Amino acid sequence: MTEPCAYGLLADFASPEELIDATRAARSVGYCRLEAFSPFPIAALDEPLQLNDRRVLWFGVAGVLLGGLFGFGMQVYANLDYPLDIGARPLIAVPAFLVVTFLLAVLFGALFSVFGLYWLCRLPLLHHPLFEADAFKRAMDDRFLLCIRSDDPCFDEVETSLWLADRAISVTRVST
Repeated sequence: MTEPCAYGLLADFASPEELIDATRAARSVGYCRLEAFSPFPIAALDEPLQLNDRRVLWFGVAGVLLGGLFGFGMQVYANLDYPLDIGARPLIAVPAFLVVTFLLAVLFGALFSVFGLYWLCRLPLLHHPLFEADAFKRAMDDRFLLCIRSDDPCFDEVETSLWLADRAISVTRVST
């Protein structure tokens, strides 16, 4: 008896149209844990794969707010800790503080966005079960792959394998 799939099933397609059709069909059948791989970006896959995650945006917004507060607060603290009365200028001169506040807001927003993206993508990912599949080695050259993960609620190894075999060139079991 063979061991159950630990990661999922990987289907190999010859063209992007076949991959798009199979992804839409898989979504309509009820599969929700799908991953697609291709040598170039395919915009038509965004809708069936439901690629609408906006968490990186919120990392950037949090970084901008934190950077702006840090920049402004740092200057206010410096002026209150070491006050200089120069030409009747107010102690907390907001227009003079805007440049540093803006620069730190942009810096923190960019850093939070980049590191938030890395964290959400679980990078650096030194090993992934798909790296061992022979079909995956051609994903960046000339193949289009669809992976249905085994943690999908609709996943049944035999049924899913037969369903994919009707549409794909080949189907490979991916285990850890």
